[in-house]
Amino acid sequence: MEQNKRIRLEQITDYVHPGERLWVGGWTLIRKPMAMVFQLIRAGVRNLHIVNNPGGPDTDLLIGAGCVDKTETSYIGHEVFGHPYNFIRQYEKDADVPGFLHDDWTVGSGTMRILAGAMGIPFIPTRFMRGSDLLNPNNDGFATLRGKDPKVAKKKFVTMTDPFWEGEEVVLVPAIRPDVCILHVQEVGEDGTARITGGSFLDYYAAVAAKVTVISAEKIVANEKLLENREANVIPGEMVDAIVEVPFGAHPTAVHGYYDNDPWWFQEYIKASKETESMQKWLAHWVHGVDSFADYLARIGEKRLAKLVADPDIGYAPDILRRLDKIGEDC
Repeated sequence: MEQNKRIRLEQITDYVHPGERLWVGGWTLIRKPMAMVFQLIRAGVRNLHIVNNPGGPDTDLLIGAGCVDKTETSYIGHEVFGHPYNFIRQYEKDADVPGFLHDDWTVGSGTMRILAGAMGIPFIPTRFMRGSDLLNPNNDGFATLRGKDPKVAKKKFVTMTDPFWEGEEVVLVPAIRPDVCILHVQEVGEDGTARITGGSFLDYYAAVAAKVTVISAEKIVANEKLLENREANVIPGEMVDAIVEVPFGAHPTAVHGYYDNDPWWFQEYIKASKETESMQKWLAHWVHGVDSFADYLARIGEKRLAKLVADPDIGYAPDILRRLDKIGEDC
């Protein structure tokens, strides 16, 4: 008998625990599993080690809520909308202040690391990072953790001479093997098979590499529906442990074919995140001040959500402006 993989959003804490190495899928402003992120904050999950490639409002928000003590990624930010002030504030703390560490990677090297994790190999050779300051030992953000923290590689990298061909120098980088991977997709079958339209990014590799994978989706559909257009199915159900249906579950980030980024959300959030006190007030109103993600969406309001809905022919909302100084009044 097939296992029932459906869960309630509140059950995400049965899968994500304090201190774990958590991969957050999507790509900066696209398909971030924000409903699960909000729930982890409400539940008070702490000491998370966030890995992704790259991070967006998911990572900055978790940092601002005090849920993260380590980040390991190529980028954290909101792209055209603005800067990740929670991350910046933590990263630029005096070195004597404990509690948060960040290790920087490139998009290319981070991709190779999660690929190695999905392949089940401990490391992988690459040409990425050669000639960059990321190979400078002084720029190793996890230097104090090497050989001490079991979730941190003993070395950031190793260089070696290619033994097979022309003898060029290559860089060996360690695999990423997340404890948990959380993703948001357009559709997921009852068995966990996930369908993604638009960019799938590194979600497949992260789902395969992780020990546990939880997927939220705009819709949970019958498995038979996914037999149509099978090439759109990106993640096999065997790789997925739990699924939850959450319409608008990536808000304020975009989901191709469903809705676009919410620039009004970013306008308010980025302003609030500039200072610790205003950030805490924002959290009190938008996260701790609601009982559920449905209540959060109700507070956003039907009028704004309707404005974000994508044009079905092009997959996004063409009337949404991307410059915060041009968007006008909150709709």
